[in-house]
Amino acid sequence: MKRLLWLRHETKPFEKRVALTPDQVSVLLSLGHRVVVERSPNRVFSDEEYEKTGCEMMEPNSWIELAPQEATIFGLKELEEKDFPLIHRHIHFAHVFKNQKGSYEFFKRMKEGGGLLYDLEYLVDKDKKRIAAFGEWAGFTGAALGLDLWIANLKGQDYNELGQVRPWEDSHKLIGQMHEKYFEYEDRAPRVLIIGAFGRSGKGARKFFQRMGIKTTNWGSADTKGKTNIKEILDFDILVNCALMTKKAGPWLTREMLNEEEARLSVLSDVSCDPTGPCNPLPIYDRATTMDAPALYISKKGDRPLAVTAIDHLPSLLPKESSEDYAEQLFPYILKYMEGKIEDSVWDRALTNYYKNYFTHMEKEMDPQGSSENVVRMDRT
Repeated sequence: MKRLLWLRHETKPFEKRVALTPDQVSVLLSLGHRVVVERSPNRVFSDEEYEKTGCEMMEPNSWIELAPQEATIFGLKELEEKDFPLIHRHIHFAHVFKNQKGSYEFFKRMKEGGGLLYDLEYLVDKDKKRIAAFGEWAGFTGAALGLDLWIANLKGQDYNELGQVRPWEDSHKLIGQMHEKYFEYEDRAPRVLIIGAFGRSGKGARKFFQRMGIKTTNWGSADTKGKTNIKEILDFDILVNCALMTKKAGPWLTREMLNEEEARLSVLSDVSCDPTGPCNPLPIYDRATTMDAPALYISKKGDRPLAVTAIDHLPSLLPKESSEDYAEQLFPYILKYMEGKIEDSVWDRALTNYYKNYFTHMEKEMDPQGSSENVVRMDRT
């Protein structure tokens, strides 16, 4: 089986990552598959690098009008909130399975067009472990922003006035820059707590602080299970939350707690970043931050507010390393997908998860007999 893979331009601001490298495009072409790549001024790999592979090049967002129905539209971040029906198979991080903002509208568009979603977050093996993830780089860069924000606080600086957060060329440059900033504060090293410290993101956060020579307190799921209003959190300077929550828990920290006593806690870097989801254990802020406005300031008892950074595409700050790493993890499964090897695979499980969530969101609009045939194409090819 030969397929058409359409690599779309990312519309999310400041997103430079990609899950398919030029070298991988060359492999797909050599196997007889058709690959279309949309031009992109933002992508970490240049248009010229893709052109050299011999793939077809199209203008940004041309998939909307020009991609045939049999094309699989491949991207990273969620689609823009538009209202046209979605007719294609899509592969990307949709952020719609936890009833996040815009989830109903997304599934409605899928219903209207008969499209399908293979959500990258839910490509899992038989043990329900994700086969590819950006998590380590999210934790690494989230920890870096947390420390940078802590330093800005000590200087009395408004982090948002320092300018847009820009990507680093590589992790060595990031560490070098952070050492230069941290040098004068080494004698007052921050107390750092990492929650979810033993998952992928937590590993990345720990790795960053190890390279900075800063000790951390590391909590796993056993340290927070069944707990609410965890006052010990207030005794740290920096909290880096890397816990991936799939069920409602906590809350671990509330605004009321911040005002009960003068807390030492001055920075929250929420790597998990799910402020609008029902599983958020840190309901002290209500929206994600961005590269050009990376901090929110939450009032609390004491002379300084709590600075929160919660960017939902942190690995974009190390776009080349994170793209190459993620694409390498994912590519063996892309090859199987392109060959139509779907049954009892990560793709089959992702599709089952999609149907489950689709019907949950669309159940009120199904026909009286509850038949799925009129609302979605049951496609496992």
